[in-house]
Amino acid sequence: MNEYKILIIDDEPSVCNFLSDYLKYKGYNSKIALSGEEALTALNTEHFDLVLLDLIMPEMNGLEVLERIKKIDLKVPIIILTSVKDKNITESSLEMGAVDFISKPIDIERLEESITINISNILL
Repeated sequence: MNEYKILIIDDEPSVCNFLSDYLKYKGYNSKIALSGEEALTALNTEHFDLVLLDLIMPEMNGLEVLERIKKIDLKVPIIILTSVKDKNITESSLEMGAVDFISKPIDIERLEESITINISNILL
């Protein structure tokens, strides 16, 4: 088991639980945040090696969460997971510091590849 810790931010518990179970199976530690506020609290108290972030959430949308995460930890890689199919939003999230953008339904092999690449970059 590796020591990498991944924060999953999504307002859908079923998505969070699926991703958490998958990450555990792959040997990662994970924590679930069901809102932007919950995620920011976690990031202010714990270190995460990577963040999986949904864009469409109530109260605080994913782009706002992304911006606030980067103020807490500029270096943490953030992978956007969303059903939004808007090229402008994709470009905006990447310009704001996201390292990847994966559409829902999630291609789990693509997600695993992105996590592996971005976790590996931490070591560089």
